[in-house]
Amino acid sequence: MIDLKTAVKILALYKLIKNNDWLIRDLAWEIGVREKILVEAVEELSKNYLITIDESHIIWNPADIPSMLNPWGWELVHEPILGSTQEAARGLGPWSIVVAEYMLMGRGRHGKTWKTGLGGLWITFKISTNSETAALMPIIVPVILTRILRTSLDINARIKWPNDIVVNGRKLAGILIEAEAFRNKMIIYIGIGLNVNNEPPIEKAVSIKQIRGMTPRNKILSMMIGWISRAKKLAEEPEKLREQYLEYLDTLNKVVTAKTREGIVQGLAVDVNDLGYLVLETENGRKILDPTITYEVRY
Repeated sequence: MIDLKTAVKILALYKLIKNNDWLIRDLAWEIGVREKILVEAVEELSKNYLITIDESHIIWNPADIPSMLNPWGWELVHEPILGSTQEAARGLGPWSIVVAEYMLMGRGRHGKTWKTGLGGLWITFKISTNSETAALMPIIVPVILTRILRTSLDINARIKWPNDIVVNGRKLAGILIEAEAFRNKMIIYIGIGLNVNNEPPIEKAVSIKQIRGMTPRNKILSMMIGWISRAKKLAEEPEKLREQYLEYLDTLNKVVTAKTREGIVQGLAVDVNDLGYLVLETENGRKILDPTITYEVRY
């Protein structure tokens, strides 16, 4: 259950998404709380968002509000709270983006659920593509995100197989890719959870704020949109993609323990095939791990 303070923060975000500049008095009336309670909530929000507050006004920097983007060819839905962006995207057409400030039932790989923190980027991209591109998405998406973080934010991001993004072994982002067939096309749901200005709840995670300080989110999101729009083009050079994935792969040349449906597998990670399957050298020879059925990987 959401506590009162969190509820006030979400209500404030709902109003600030619609209008990024409010008189404190007017916003308090709109939400239905006393000014003191509102100010306390917004002061907490300012730790995770580019929100400023003075004696009379509350202003959210437009560069930090995803709904301020108007990407050509996409429908962008930005909500303060959702159960899951993956589920919300199912009710929209292809080339849609769903962004939530807070998710109650975020979904990871293999049905794992989690709650988000305020200030991150919790997104689902829904696209329509061909089967060839769909097969390469588990390589394309982590390469895109790693490339953005390295070239635009100077963050030494790497890929933990199959598609977590880590910095010095600490998780910065997670990726969930789901697909369904529709006529002669594949509908792909690309779920990305990126720690930007939020406070990760576990020690093994890290945020961009902890690495680089408070960061406007729209720059990151707009670059994601641009690259994902070109996914089909990227898929035309699968060997180049694989080479870049291997270059960024933190798991390579490490002893990996994988919990799979067939049991525990251990071996040295020596390669990744064209579709992103991890190749292990085990005592019994080579073992290929399919990212869609592998439950957990540790090294």
